Amino acid sequence: MDSGFVFLVFGGFLAFMVLVAVLGYRAAKKRREGFAALAAARGWSYTERDDRWCDTFQGSPFGNGHNRQAANILTGQYDGRSFVAFDYVYYTTETSTDSQGHSHTHEESHRYGVVALDVGATVPPLQVTPEGMFSRMVGRLTNRDIELESEDFNRAFTVTCPDRKFASDVLHPRMMEYLLQHRDSDFRFDRTWLLSVDNGQSPIELVEPRLKVIDGVLDNVPEFVWREVRGG
Repeated sequence: MDSGFVFLVFGGFLAFMVLVAVLGYRAAKKRREGFAALAAARGWSYTERDDRWCDTFQGSPFGNGHNRQAANILTGQYDGRSFVAFDYVYYTTETSTDSQGHSHTHEESHRYGVVALDVGATVPPLQVTPEGMFSRMVGRLTNRDIELESEDFNRAFTVTCPDRKFASDVLHPRMMEYLLQHRDSDFRFDRTWLLSVDNGQSPIELVEPRLKVIDGVLDNVPEFVWREVRGG
């Protein structure tokens, strides 16, 4: 093969990689600036990177992979409640073997958008996720999917919680009606937090709408539930 052609191919590939890196840097810079501007406009605090938030929550996607990072962190008050919102990423390494027996290692990133509100009490790990046919079947087979009074709600969402009384107290008819208006809602109680985790890098303009949805969940929890979890 002509050495000049090889050089051109290699040079073209190198130029492409440099272009990808430059575009990625610019996109990340624009995202940081957007979060900082939102924080300034709302009177919130902005932190570019603080990986301590990676260990704050339990369950997927937290604890998976390696090189876990929390970036573009917003903290402050939303409707009188303390909140946090941030970009979360972790990496996994995959190894494949080609037809000639050569091994190739590829590192893949997994990105999420996290928003969470401070509940002010430690509560059972209730999780509500949009229902899918497969998850509904698995939930029924394992008896993990809690069925409630509303069949419309049962078809729309999967509910899991070790404390079925807590789940039924929280998911009363008015709460179910509220969630049916937000069928893409995906949230869970994690000790003293109510959080929602979105697959992929959430647009900045969705931070407040997502906070609004889970804030509405907390507003609809009956007062007697809070008295019970707070022991009085």
